[in-house]
Amino acid sequence: MSTSDLKLKLIAQIIATDDSILLGRIEETIESNLQPTSAYEKKASEKIYVFNQWQQKRIDMALKQVENGEFLTEAEDKKEMERWFKEKDEKLIRK
Repeated sequence: MSTSDLKLKLIAQIIATDDSILLGRIEETIESNLQPTSAYEKKASEKIYVFNQWQQKRIDMALKQVENGEFLTEAEDKKEMERWFKEKDEKLIRK
């Protein structure tokens, strides 16, 4: 399949879907691949890591979540992971 054929196929599938989560993931994937890669810039013998636009957007979102209290403590995370693994184990046992 040529690149043009693949593009047309993907465009048709995107148009046909109403799954906003999937569309968001597609958008993030495309944006992350179009952004210039992160870089180190040298300034007066220091190396400074420069984030690309996509990375900075994700960091800004995470900072807002922390400010709004939208995070788990280490203990809450551990409890949530244990619950998740228990559910997965139970599903495997039932199969």
